[in-house]
Amino acid sequence: MTVEQADAKRRKVSVYPNTPRTVSLFSTSARHPLNVKPGGNLLLALHVDGVPKHQQLGRMAAWPDELIMEFLGYIDDVSTIKNLSHTSRVMYAFCYDEELWKRLFLKNFATEPKTWHGSWRSTVLGIPVDKQANLQLPDNLHCSDLLYRPFQCSQINYEKLFAKIISEEQKYHSDSINDTLGSLPPGRIPRFKEETMSLDKFGKTYHDTPFILTNSNASRWPDWNMKSLLDRFSDIKFRQEAVEWSLSTYGEYLKHNQDENPLYLFDCNSTAMKTLTKEYEAPQIFQEDLFTVFNSEAGNCRPDHAWLIVGPARSGSTFHKDPNYTSAWNAALTGRKLWIMFPPEITPPGVGTDDEESEVTSPVGIAEWVISGFFNDSVKIPECQIGVTFPGECMYVPSGWWHSVINIDDSVALTQNFVPNTKLPNALHFLKNKRDQLSGFHPNEVKKVLDYILKTSDEKNDDLTILQDYSTKFNSLNIDGDEDCGEIVCSKLPPMPIFELFKQLLIRNGKKQDLDQGLEALLRIEAKQQALLTGKSKKWEALTGNGTASAFSFNFEDRDDE
Repeated sequence: MTVEQADAKRRKVSVYPNTPRTVSLFSTSARHPLNVKPGGNLLLALHVDGVPKHQQLGRMAAWPDELIMEFLGYIDDVSTIKNLSHTSRVMYAFCYDEELWKRLFLKNFATEPKTWHGSWRSTVLGIPVDKQANLQLPDNLHCSDLLYRPFQCSQINYEKLFAKIISEEQKYHSDSINDTLGSLPPGRIPRFKEETMSLDKFGKTYHDTPFILTNSNASRWPDWNMKSLLDRFSDIKFRQEAVEWSLSTYGEYLKHNQDENPLYLFDCNSTAMKTLTKEYEAPQIFQEDLFTVFNSEAGNCRPDHAWLIVGPARSGSTFHKDPNYTSAWNAALTGRKLWIMFPPEITPPGVGTDDEESEVTSPVGIAEWVISGFFNDSVKIPECQIGVTFPGECMYVPSGWWHSVINIDDSVALTQNFVPNTKLPNALHFLKNKRDQLSGFHPNEVKKVLDYILKTSDEKNDDLTILQDYSTKFNSLNIDGDEDCGEIVCSKLPPMPIFELFKQLLIRNGKKQDLDQGLEALLRIEAKQQALLTGKSKKWEALTGNGTASAFSFNFEDRDDE
């Protein structure tokens, strides 16, 4: 038994009754294509055939693997990496790394490849995978977790790994469709028939917890799959993370890739989306959306909020919270998705963040997170919520909830972000107190709308003064105002007055009563935050006299809030 197998056996956690299933983390026994072995094998190696590693690498043999890969990452010339890989078998193994060739592709090729050859390396070199030399390292010549782990992650089989969870969720799915769903074990995301979840029920009881909407109507959602999308939009370019390829090229990538973290198509601005957004209707309970006020008679400065999502099996998203503290719904059209979710106050295992949650660190990808044992750690936490959405089901993600999504199959989905009335205080709090974390707003569009507000306003108040000051300052900025504010260096873009603009737009759209109630709740949120930070609450008078909320007076008593 290798060290890796022993570690996997040690990590195989027994299944406790009435809790979500843990998984065996020994996810692959496949050989690395070059016969690179896990680092633990070096402890058991008695001898190595052929030229020793230290002779193949020369003086670089003294370098740790991490330093060698760091060094290779600075080389941006394809021919140099190719020639370097031919100096020895061990160096060939280092230069075989897919992430290295992906970086070379992104730096040296401005457009999509004419032909996708099954891997980044093959595509850059123009050599199909099946035409490459079958170079093999002698057993235990190079034992390296750094080189073996990405291959291991690329071979992970989530359908096998999560077989018990998927089987149980399949039963819950069928029971929900047939109205026979009983009580769920702890840690599972509940399901409701779409027609039974009213807006009142959602607002009073379920706005702050994840749930899955099921529907027995097979035509509830559009019939989009990879084939039908290719038939309609083969030549249209879609955004896939760091690249923007035609759907036909991405379709080839989807079928054949060796990535540890496969590219995920997440598109909101392609010409195809202008057509696709007209082909579905959001569930009734999610149509109440206060962010629609950003699309006014003055222009549309609303952040992107509707996306088409396409990805191969093994793709997905690492843990994150949705932007601008919005809620979201996600409808699975083809393929199954595994969801792992945590409430706002609980940071998922394996994820690090600062106090403001402006910086989030986590393992390289989903597979690394799972293989490292963090999934098993997660399901032991009582607040963790696990669920699988099947085609035709729609997941609700409350604002502020951490969530990671794993595509068990090749998948097509659509998703939208929105702000229901019940979440207005949370959105106001984010827009006011997390200005450096705003994303999706485009400065030029924002200025166009706020200038219209200033031009057509007869009254004067603190919010309008703030908008005027920003408009004046913006004219002197040297920035690309069409860019997402989240991508602009903070030193170049002063804090955007989205909070003040949002309030003015709500009032103009007849939402003043909702705004007043939201601002009152915002004061309570701020008082609670203050208590957590200092150990004592601010007095309400101090909170109402901070300038941004001074247009509203609540006449609270002179006492600390409990």
